[in-house]
Amino acid sequence: MSRAVHNDVRALRTQVVLILVVCLVVTGALWAFVLNPLQEEIGACDEQILNVEDELAAFRVRMEDGGLSERLATATVRNRQLVAEWDYLRERMDTFRDYTDIRKALPTYDDGRIDFKVALFDAREQLLENAEAADVVLPEDLGVSETIGSEERAELRLWHLVATMRLVQLAIDARLPAIEHIESGVPLAFALNDDASQMAMEFPTRMVVRCSFKHLVRFLDMLSQQGSFYSIRKVRVERMGTHGARMLEAEIVAGAFLFELRNGVTEPHGDGEPETPEVGIPGSARGRRARVAQQRREARYDG
Repeated sequence: MSRAVHNDVRALRTQVVLILVVCLVVTGALWAFVLNPLQEEIGACDEQILNVEDELAAFRVRMEDGGLSERLATATVRNRQLVAEWDYLRERMDTFRDYTDIRKALPTYDDGRIDFKVALFDAREQLLENAEAADVVLPEDLGVSETIGSEERAELRLWHLVATMRLVQLAIDARLPAIEHIESGVPLAFALNDDASQMAMEFPTRMVVRCSFKHLVRFLDMLSQQGSFYSIRKVRVERMGTHGARMLEAEIVAGAFLFELRNGVTEPHGDGEPETPEVGIPGSARGRRARVAQQRREARYDG
C-alpha cells in the first residue's frame, strides 16, 4: 500500500515539474517574441514623444520671444526690396517706355494690314530723311516684310516695326557711316511667372554695319541706356582691309523688350480672330495717313 502511494506522489511531482518547465518555456517565448519587442517599441515611442515635446517647447519659446513675427517682418521687407528691384530693372530694360503713345497708333484687327503698310512706308521715308541729314548710308530694305500672314497679328508686326525703326535711328544718332543690312527676327515670348499669366515679348533685329571702333562703342553704349535699351544677343566684329585698317564690319543682333501686358498684345491667342484687342487708331488720323501715303506714291510715279 505504501509503495503505491509513493509511486503516485512521484508521478504527481513529475507532472508538476513538467508543468513548471512548460510554463517557463512559454514565459520565455512570450518575453522573447512579444514583450521585449513591445517594450522596445514603447521605448522608441517615448523617445519620439520627448523629441516632439522638445520641438514644441522650442517653438513655444520662439512664439513667446516674437521670433515668428520678426521673421515675417523681415520676409515682408525683403519681398518689397525684390519688387522694387524688379520694377527698376523692368523700367530700365523696357524699350517701349512710351507704351501709351505707341498704343494709340496701333491698328485695329480689321484694317491692321493697311495701316501696317502705311506705317512701314512712313518709317522708310523718315529714316531715309534722317540718314541723309546725318550722312549715313541705309539699305533700301528695312528688313520688314510688307506682307502679313492670315494668322499673324498686325499689332505685333507694328511693335516689331517700331523696334527696328528705333534701333536704326540709334545707329543714325551714333553716326555709323553705313548700315549694310537690316533683318527683323522672329519675336520671342518669355513667361514672367510660373503659370505664364504674365508674359514679355522680345523683338530681335539683325544689323550689319560698317564703322570705326569708336563709333561702334558709342552705338553699343547707347543700347545699354535707360529709355533706349536693347538686349545684345550677338556681336561679331571683323576688320576690313589690311592689318591696321580703322574700318570694321560688325554684325549685331539686338532685341527690344515689351513688358506692357494690360491690352493683351503679348498674350498668346488661339486660332481665329483675337477677342477685341484694346488697341486702335482714330479714324481721322488713319484717313490722313492713308491720304499722305497715296500722295507720296503718286508723286513718285509722276516723277
